[in-house]
Amino acid sequence: MDKQRPGITVNINGHPRPFTIRRPSEGNQPDEPSGHRPEDRPSADSANDGQPVGHYQVRSFQVSSRQTDENQRTGRQIGEQKMEKQAFDTAKEEEAAALEEADGPIISISEAVQKKKKTGQIRRSWRLPPHVKSLFLAAAIAAVVGMAFGMTMLRLIPKEKAEPSPAAEAMTELTEAGTATGGERAEGVMPRPFSIAVIQAGVYSDTKAAARAAESIEAAGVPVVIAGQKPAALYIAVGADKEGLRAVNDKYRKAVSSTYVKELSFADETKERQLDIVQKGEALYETMAALSAALLAGKGASEEEWQALSKAYGSLEKSEATNNKTVQKYAEALKQAYLALAAYKENEEEALLGKAQQLLLEALSVYMELVPLRS
Repeated sequence: MDKQRPGITVNINGHPRPFTIRRPSEGNQPDEPSGHRPEDRPSADSANDGQPVGHYQVRSFQVSSRQTDENQRTGRQIGEQKMEKQAFDTAKEEEAAALEEADGPIISISEAVQKKKKTGQIRRSWRLPPHVKSLFLAAAIAAVVGMAFGMTMLRLIPKEKAEPSPAAEAMTELTEAGTATGGERAEGVMPRPFSIAVIQAGVYSDTKAAARAAESIEAAGVPVVIAGQKPAALYIAVGADKEGLRAVNDKYRKAVSSTYVKELSFADETKERQLDIVQKGEALYETMAALSAALLAGKGASEEEWQALSKAYGSLEKSEATNNKTVQKYAEALKQAYLALAAYKENEEEALLGKAQQLLLEALSVYMELVPLRS
């Protein structure tokens, strides 16, 4: 048996431990776990059997080395866990700092879900019910259909022409008369119908009989004129319409026993009526007949009526002259009647009204020579 070498001690964990060098022959043998190798267990039997003390010391050193390796490994794992925990804590602190920098407050996931549910409920509460939506849609469709139908009907139905007022008709006539050449209106343009109201005091077989009846009327101070020849009629007053002459007829009935009011309408298609002076004379005649009849009935005349009379006379004065003697006589009678009315405006003498009516009756008699009565 080999001789025992002197013992070597090594400080392990602050305790001296014996250390021996394993032989190469012993190193080639596999180590068995200490739990299955009885020789690794330190006991009194091994020492008594003659086993060397160094062998026990080597086994104790190996066990201590293994424990040291495990402790080191455990220390490294604990260090790594600490580093991971420190990195996790650092990342968590950075995330918390980033959230604090945001505008909104930090809320939990459960609070966010609850808030979202409440918001959805509020939004749904403001939604219109389905039947209300259908009503709005039906109203919109009805409005569109109604507008389309109305526009279609407006296009299909012809527009009614507005009837011109008397003033517009008079201005149109004056314009058309001004465009006529040679004292005549343009061909194809017919004058408007002309009618007048009169108080008739009888109809006689001829002018002689009518003249004898007219003497008694003149003696009573009533204007009178003979119109026509066979038969011949007596006219004692003239007006624009029958209604305006009823009060005058009541006034004259005391002097003239048999009277009645009638309307005279004249033919349209006559050459003389197309003359400018005749057309403007008709407008002046209507104005003077209406004004004088109203004054005879005791009614007043407004300033507008006098201005209209003056304007109509000025239009007659500007009309073109003609060589027709009958037309000249008709225009002269109109001018004299206007002067009588103008004098009455200044003096208000009733005799001037009678004179104006007499001149208007004479102008009517001459006009009936130019334009026959409508049949």
